[in-house]
Amino acid sequence: MTGAVLAAQPQYERLRMVMGESDGALSTSIEEALHARGVRHLISCTKTDQLFDSLDAEIVDVLMYDYDLLGIEFAEIMQRIRRKARGKNPFVVIIATIRDSAAETVQRLIGAGVDHLMRQPLEIDRLFESFDTFTQERKPFFVSYNYVGPTRRTGHRAVEPANQIIRIPNTLRSRTIEMVSDAELERIVDHAVRGLDEKQLESCGIEIDVLATRVADGFGTGEIREDMQDVRGSLYRIEVVADELRRRARGTQFERVSELATMVIALTQRVLRAPVGSTPIEVQLLTKLSTAIRRALSVERHSVEVMKEISRTIADYTRSHRPS
Repeated sequence: MTGAVLAAQPQYERLRMVMGESDGALSTSIEEALHARGVRHLISCTKTDQLFDSLDAEIVDVLMYDYDLLGIEFAEIMQRIRRKARGKNPFVVIIATIRDSAAETVQRLIGAGVDHLMRQPLEIDRLFESFDTFTQERKPFFVSYNYVGPTRRTGHRAVEPANQIIRIPNTLRSRTIEMVSDAELERIVDHAVRGLDEKQLESCGIEIDVLATRVADGFGTGEIREDMQDVRGSLYRIEVVADELRRRARGTQFERVSELATMVIALTQRVLRAPVGSTPIEVQLLTKLSTAIRRALSVERHSVEVMKEISRTIADYTRSHRPS
């Protein structure tokens, strides 16, 4: 029994950690306390470039970063990490340290996809309590077009669609308790990243479909509305998301979806250039194509022939309806 308990205790010598702290004296104090508890692989940084370089170099298990170092850019930078625009491990445990606990700041940090918030001055005992908690369990991730990070589903607040939730690897547990080798850990993370990439593609399809539905609702039954600002905003947004989808899908098993995204952009631009209310067919095609993309990236992701048929239909239409 005693041996089993001891075997389950985290061994922090292998932990990979990156820390950012705006107060130099406090940073030194935290580093010393972490070293005293066995944390040997610790990188301190205060610049964004240093942060990205550290995360690019190896699979990091814990990122503890001071909100004051980034301010309003905190959410954007953390989401870049979560989406694997930078770093090798988008599933890294992210702990945000804060001095300002105003509701606005807390909401911004939740939107950043952090795992945990800790008030400054930092208490080392509480930090290691959080380590212990995360070695036991990590929340699954929710993946949408504008957010990747721990799900906030709890009880009656379970509002996030289940098909946009993924299980993630717990590298903190793998390294400190299960003693998984670095090579095996890299394989596990790479496999999970492929699943994350697919979910992000799917989230683009969902966003395009939702926006296209708004456009169709805005046009209604063909009546011209005086205020089409919201509709035009949705059309511009479709262009942006479709362009990202086209870029992400290119060179993958969803290459055909990349072609469909190009067609969505062409249809969207056609509607934007034309007089309001003069493109009901284009709007109808846009909604159908958007729904097809969403299905092609989820329930019908292997229906290659269906996508080919859609591509031919839209291509034939765009060739025969070129603007004068």
